[in-house]
Amino acid sequence: MSALASAHATVASANVGGRRPAPRRSVSARATPTRAGKLGDTPVPVAVRTSQGEVIDCFTALMRNRIIFIQERVDEDVATRVCAELLALQYEDSTADIRIFINCTAGTQYCVTTILDMMDYISCDISVIAMGCVAGPPAMLMAGATKGKRFAYPSCRIILSQPLGGLSGTSYEVRIQAKELSRNARSQVAFFSKFTGLEFDKMSEYLVRDSYMSPQEAIEINLIDGIIGVDEKLTR
Repeated sequence: MSALASAHATVASANVGGRRPAPRRSVSARATPTRAGKLGDTPVPVAVRTSQGEVIDCFTALMRNRIIFIQERVDEDVATRVCAELLALQYEDSTADIRIFINCTAGTQYCVTTILDMMDYISCDISVIAMGCVAGPPAMLMAGATKGKRFAYPSCRIILSQPLGGLSGTSYEVRIQAKELSRNARSQVAFFSKFTGLEFDKMSEYLVRDSYMSPQEAIEINLIDGIIGVDEKLTR
């Protein structure tokens, strides 16, 4: 039997009893957008349209306006990214201000001081706006910005605390780690003392235990300079 006859026989058998074969569904060429709905999926960046009609992701748009966001634990990747962004903005315009919005409650002191060193290295003034909650070593980034340009939103909470460390290993290794942890604690007090103008011993009182502060309380010890929306000059 030829291939054509075989095909006709198949169609005929399908029409037995007056029934016709169900039509085949067509496949649309239009792609269905996917959403990152499962835990661990790569987040979809928010896109914005510029005044020139260009569509770019939100954080790229902010970078073009000399704005950096720190919204996650400050680790090596975050520190490297922020340092690279600071350098890029410095070489773009060494006289214009850079604004950093920070909403961060964790980070290693080594990575935070990496960003502090870069903030001190570049010539641009750096304005920091604290929002949400800023706690632990990342609070040094807020206090270490250019004097007169350190702000917070009214509902922000600021927490000063000692650096954390997990000690493990042999007794000799634990002693070495404890010595380094003590050095980090003294270093953090020294940074805050430098940024606020308080004496070392006075500053250390705020870091013996966790110290929770409102923006107004942070102003009183010179951690920040003003509150967004409260001080009239900051709303202009």
